[in-house]
Amino acid sequence: MKIPQGYILIKEEDYKNLLHQLTLAHQRIEQMSNTILVLQNEVKELKQQLNKTSSNSHKPPSSDGYKKPIVKNNREKSNKNQGAQVGHKGSTLEMTEKPDKIEVKRVNTKLKCECGNSLRNSKEIGYNSRQVIDLVEKLTEVTEYRIEVRECSCGKIHTEGIGHFIPIQYGPGIKSLAVNLNQYQFIPFGRTQEMFKDLFGIEISDGCLQQSNERCYDNLEETEGQIKEQIKTEPVIRNDETGMRCEGKLQWVHTNSTQMYTHYSLQEKRGQIAIDAIGILKDYQGTSVHDRYSSYNLYNCKHSYCNAHLLRDLKYLHEDDNKPWAAKMIGVLIKAKTLKEAGELTQETIKNINDCYDRAVKKGFKTEPIDKPQKIKKRGRQKKSKSIRLLEVFRDAKDRVLRFVYDQLVPFDNNMAERDLRMIKLKQKISGTFRTKKGGQVFCRIRGYISTVRKHGYNIMDAIKMAIIGQPINFEII
Repeated sequence: MKIPQGYILIKEEDYKNLLHQLTLAHQRIEQMSNTILVLQNEVKELKQQLNKTSSNSHKPPSSDGYKKPIVKNNREKSNKNQGAQVGHKGSTLEMTEKPDKIEVKRVNTKLKCECGNSLRNSKEIGYNSRQVIDLVEKLTEVTEYRIEVRECSCGKIHTEGIGHFIPIQYGPGIKSLAVNLNQYQFIPFGRTQEMFKDLFGIEISDGCLQQSNERCYDNLEETEGQIKEQIKTEPVIRNDETGMRCEGKLQWVHTNSTQMYTHYSLQEKRGQIAIDAIGILKDYQGTSVHDRYSSYNLYNCKHSYCNAHLLRDLKYLHEDDNKPWAAKMIGVLIKAKTLKEAGELTQETIKNINDCYDRAVKKGFKTEPIDKPQKIKKRGRQKKSKSIRLLEVFRDAKDRVLRFVYDQLVPFDNNMAERDLRMIKLKQKISGTFRTKKGGQVFCRIRGYISTVRKHGYNIMDAIKMAIIGQPINFEII
């Protein structure tokens, strides 16, 4: 048999062996291709994690590290000059009409004038005033109460004292200052004791500081209930939560905030169990503003999503994933916010916002690549990309994203709740953790009371003193 040019003759056994080796090589190449695909996805995810900062994700600013990124926010540069604006009310010291003490500084009459005449017989024609505000040398006052004791002819003793007689104790002023320093200013016990020693010459114990906090906590039990009832009646409330180390494990501080009221609660859980235990959202019928945490969506009330969170997510997709639809949606939200702040939301502008919104979502789904099924099959549903997930939020929850446009009372973001929670993070940064559950509960109740009275414009020191003596500010619904 003549063999065509370019061909060779091999045995059937060798042919089968060669075919088997080619099959194995093909399988190895396919496995390597799948491995490369998996590694490429992992590298992409790791790069995305490295590119996330507090400005384009939900990460806190503390996670940015020492190399702070260039600040890029969604604010537009205004034409205003730096510094205080025209009409800004300053805080310059003003002289009081009724000083506590007056000292007269007289001219030295032993001297002579430049003309050579003596000042002894000079005429007084007036004076110039200058006031100095300073601390008095003695800041504490000791009051001794001498309780009269009388004996009846029958031998019975009568006195005005009621209850257990304590020969010496600190008054409500010192106790309220201790609570203020520890619970409001976040000064630890040790430094609080140093401060009392340096300023007042007082040796105050850990026990006294702890008892002052717990007394304030006990006296505010009814007030906390009043605050919760007031929040339930508000048309709009802001909700958020943050982690807090307590008893050696992660627990959660939940906040429910309004323009005038703040409530904190320390719970072991983050989700529905904890929210039900707080008891505010279960029967609430107004609008709940939150950051899309799934547990908040379970409650039968109106919902509004925090657009500050959405803007950070959009910013990341625009800058790091190069998604054009994200840039368009950022413009829609910022424009809607600007129009609302300027009071220019009309039927026409609202319709324009809706149309631009819908076009951005439609453009996003058109330009978004279809996710191909992975060659390496994994159990469960295939994970969607961050861009697709966010697009679905804008498509399926349009009423929640734009509720601030439809309802004048609803804010653009949830920043008020985040500002209230910032104090919790500051406390954690200073103290690190709560060793007991009671310590965390004491802090949350007192801090909620302080935040509420501050929103009402009351003096913080006076409000704490009223709580110490058992007469806290009344927030009961009339």
